[in-house]
Amino acid sequence: MKSYIFVDYKEKAFGKIVDDKLYELKFYSPNLYNIYRAKVVDKIDSINAYFLLYDKDKKAFLKSTKKFKIGDSVIGQIVKEEFDDKLARFSANFRIENEDYYLYRFKNKGYPILKNGRNKNAQSYNNLIDIKNSLINEEKFNPTPKLLKTYNEFDLYLEKNKNLPCKEINIKNNKIIFDAIKTIKDEKIYQDDLSIIINDLETLCFVDVNSSKKKSTMDKDDFYYKVNEEVIDFIFYNLKLRNIGGMIVIDFLKSTYNDKLIEKINKKIKKYFKTYTIYGFTNMGLFELSIKREGESLVKKLKEKELI
Repeated sequence: MKSYIFVDYKEKAFGKIVDDKLYELKFYSPNLYNIYRAKVVDKIDSINAYFLLYDKDKKAFLKSTKKFKIGDSVIGQIVKEEFDDKLARFSANFRIENEDYYLYRFKNKGYPILKNGRNKNAQSYNNLIDIKNSLINEEKFNPTPKLLKTYNEFDLYLEKNKNLPCKEINIKNNKIIFDAIKTIKDEKIYQDDLSIIINDLETLCFVDVNSSKKKSTMDKDDFYYKVNEEVIDFIFYNLKLRNIGGMIVIDFLKSTYNDKLIEKINKKIKKYFKTYTIYGFTNMGLFELSIKREGESLVKKLKEKELI
């Protein structure tokens, strides 16, 4: 299986291609999750709120039980981007991580927490503590504001996939990505003679399975099950690619092999999602599950970027 990471610095886009197929496409903010030494420029004592200058002409909002004076330096992390007329959100409880551990400044008394599936590593553990202490020591120095550590989504993605090569590309001129984007904007998507319709609503996502022009001499019940089985991977690939989460309802073709189909779904969904809950089939024959949301849908991001 040939896989690689790509990045487009101009569009602030990154993702993964697997076997000449777009697997993920994401966009990042250059500031989000970065760690800064910021300067307190104003405050509201009644609600323990502070206004910080964290970069040239860039301000953020901080709520903290710790008392600061105007002019003080604060080490922290941008945890939410600025939006419309709202300032970026700043947190003094910064989070840092490496391959084996993650660490919050204040949670767990400031000690690293082992990631799921990783083995204890003393060097990795101590390195993270050293980074935390060096960041905290930065409060003593000048100038302020100052960027101390880049930790945007692309940086974290690179670290998570460091076993894969990374290529710099132009997503507008890349055929694999361009062809995928063309299908992302369509509700009806084809897989050979089969098709699915993805209707992503505000409250849930509805997926309809259609046999389209596919014909067979098989028994009707067996044929419908076979079609359902064939589109399972295709459905979850497209939900993953579009970054669709929340409540999902799938209208498979009606078959008596629902228990067998659930077994196949359990095997396939693990390839694309880590956090999900399968509820099974309703009395009306609709299949229900929920998938943990991770940010905005890709369609919304592409529209914001005017790429569709």
